[in-house]
This record gives sequence, structure tokens and C-alpha cells, in this order.
Amino acid sequence: MVKWISMGILLGVVSLFSAVYAGSELNMEDGTWEITSQVKMQGMSIPPMTFSQCITKDNAVPQTNSPGQEDCKVSDIKTIGSTVSWSVTCGEQAGNMKSKGKITYHGDRFEGEMTTEHMGMVMVTEMSGRRTGPCQ
Repeated sequence: MVKWISMGILLGVVSLFSAVYAGSELNMEDGTWEITSQVKMQGMSIPPMTFSQCITKDNAVPQTNSPGQEDCKVSDIKTIGSTVSWSVTCGEQAGNMKSKGKITYHGDRFEGEMTTEHMGMVMVTEMSGRRTGPCQ
């Protein structure tokens, strides 16, 4: 009898996880995204910057091609539902920076932030994006 109860509980748990993951696909469309980011640090902020990037479900992390960041590596990419998180580590050329970011997609838009530690300072970059069309 205990064996049947345990089996019933196990099947219930498996069914629950299946239902949770079945509806947890990333809610975004591949395409060109206009991304606006603003850096804030220790009581000051830098004016917002806007750039465009082709973003896909397979490569859902917004990235800039800023000078001096050629040796930066994106890692620890995780997608849970429509939220994507990641880490970035930059080498000596960029001053050994470390960042962690997270954005949440809502179909044709997203919002999120990235926290960067560099030379004892903490910078928070707020990001928002909107899909503008297919990738070029």
C-alpha cells in the first residue's frame, strides 16, 4: 500500500513539473531590437544610450560592441520562463570587470538590469528593449 501511495505522489510531482515547463517557453520574437540602456552609479547617472541588435531565442542576451570589451565572455546563461539571466567576465583589457544581468521578455518588449563591479565601484545598467522588425 505504501508503495502505491509513493508511486502516486511521484506521478503527481512529475505531472506538476511537466505542466509548469510546458508553458514556460521564452515569450519573445526573433528580430531586430532597439535597446536603451542607462548606467547609474553612486548618485549619478550617464545619459541613456540606444543601439540595435538582432536577438533570437537562441541568443537572447543583449550585447554591445563597445571598444575595450573584446575580451569579455558571456556565461551562465539561464532561461526560466521569459526571464533570461547571465554573467559577464572581462579580462585585463577591460579592467577585470564582472557583471550579472537579468531581463524579462514580454513578447515584443523587455526590461531588466545588469549590475557591474569594477575597481570597487558598483554600476547598475537599466535596460529596456522593443522589437522593431526582422533581423537584417
